[in-house]
Amino acid sequence: MKSFAILCGLSLLLLAAYSHGAAQQPSSPQQKSQNTVYETPYMKLVLPPGWTAKRSRRVPAAVNIAKGNYILYINTQASQASGVEGGRFSEIAMGAPSADAVVTVQPSPPCGTAESTRVFDPHTRVDLYVSKAGAQSQEWCNAPSSGATVWYFSYLTDAAGGFFNFYAPGQNRALVVTMAYSSKDVNNLPMKGSAELESMLSEMTSMVKSLKVKRK
Repeated sequence: MKSFAILCGLSLLLLAAYSHGAAQQPSSPQQKSQNTVYETPYMKLVLPPGWTAKRSRRVPAAVNIAKGNYILYINTQASQASGVEGGRFSEIAMGAPSADAVVTVQPSPPCGTAESTRVFDPHTRVDLYVSKAGAQSQEWCNAPSSGATVWYFSYLTDAAGGFFNFYAPGQNRALVVTMAYSSKDVNNLPMKGSAELESMLSEMTSMVKSLKVKRK
């Protein structure tokens, strides 16, 4: 796999304990207002102001990057457990608080509706939304009690369209990137189209674009 911006994550580890990433050193107010670099033997990427990175103790190739309640998860060596080409949704989403709030039974397909945005070749960001009307026919889905449409999860996919990027038959490790929200209350999830959500999705995508995979 080439060096490029890429997303990788087994969201089952989102709630695990983390140790600080090696290269991030926020200290003074001036530093907090500037971009910083997060770097490990597995990856290197640029963090916009306000984002902090914590490396997974259990999976050295994984990192959680957070700002407020928004979480960008990257794993450059994600291990796929299923034999399904490209993986199952549950393998990247289960454990992410906002995904767990919406998808109540796993393994299941994503709830609600998906909107795709080409972010850089060959990657597309898939944003998942749910509303009460849209989830009525999906028994495994939990939607807001109001008529609101909320965002609960995003992931990057490559040209093959799978949940694991650069999946190859017989190859257990691949690249996964997810974006989630730290709340298990579906009524507290970000409203679709809100200025805050759009800004956060943009910032998370910019970090992915800056990602360089160092160890494959």
